[in-house]
Amino acid sequence: MSRFFGVSLGGGEGGGEGGGEGGGEGGGEAGALLGSSGTALSGFLGEPDPNPSVPFPKRIPKNYKLLGDFRKTAFEKTWWAAELRAKLCVPQLLSAPIGSIQIEAPSYFNILNEAASLDSLRGEIGELLERVPLRASRQAEILQQASDLAGTWRQFLGAHGGRRPATAALVYLSMTMGNLIGLHWKRHFSAPRPAQIYPALMPLVSTPRHPSYPSNHSLQSHFVAEMLDVILKEEIDGAEQEHGIIEPARDFADRIAGNREIAGVHFKADSDAGKLLAMKWVAHWTATLKAAKTQDAVRADGSTDELVLLVREILAEWGSTPTLRDEGVAVTHEGFTGFATAAEVIANAVKEKLKP
Repeated sequence: MSRFFGVSLGGGEGGGEGGGEGGGEGGGEAGALLGSSGTALSGFLGEPDPNPSVPFPKRIPKNYKLLGDFRKTAFEKTWWAAELRAKLCVPQLLSAPIGSIQIEAPSYFNILNEAASLDSLRGEIGELLERVPLRASRQAEILQQASDLAGTWRQFLGAHGGRRPATAALVYLSMTMGNLIGLHWKRHFSAPRPAQIYPALMPLVSTPRHPSYPSNHSLQSHFVAEMLDVILKEEIDGAEQEHGIIEPARDFADRIAGNREIAGVHFKADSDAGKLLAMKWVAHWTATLKAAKTQDAVRADGSTDELVLLVREILAEWGSTPTLRDEGVAVTHEGFTGFATAAEVIANAVKEKLKP
């Protein structure tokens, strides 16, 4: 009987069909999944089996045909996982040292002025206590955002299920940059979490095992909204026009940050610092992101500029929005009146839903 990392591979006889007797519960499941092919793996794993039911090939047969010409076959860019593709763009955005764009120390944790810190803490704790009643109505989204922030944003932007893969990569890029930058300042300030100061808050989710200031959920979420704004902003008649999705995206970022306060794991000062830090960094990246909209993704040496390619693909994903303005259709929707694109109508509907 072969074993791989302590799991029985002797499928057919004991684990596969017998289930309980030969392989026990674990072996039964493994055997059922692997069946008789488990013995085929034994030789490959370095344990010869005297009676292999399916011999593992020692070399490629002469008549074996490769799938296409391997000299011309490349890994398709559309096969890249969005979260991994995002990491290719990180070096281009880290053009400045992480600590070069700064934020002030939290007022509630100022070791140079203990009295002022205590006053600030009382105010921060008071605000969190006032928001505890909102937990009942916000619980579902708080739990989702705590477990999968990137997935929450992908759902909001329609970047899932194979749709808008470049936008999905931008979301993951925001998550990565937010972690790198946010953790730097968390370590620098080492500010306590709300439950450390006032355990009676009883946070709705587990308190993360890193300092409180700034809020990474706030930083990452505002990265998504602000980078998307720079990329999608158009110049019309000499003036820059904001895309219809941006205002709802900013509202959504604020709501996510606020949910972390309602959950009891962040102070409002943490959320504000995350938002400020995101805006400062995106201002630093604005020239690079704007230039990427018109640059060629293939460099002179034949290599690919991953950030340019990502930006151009995001523009393509959001550039085919059907318009109502061309037909001169006046639109009225929950307080919004005027001539609008379909995207703006949808965006304003989302905005209304996001209001507390």
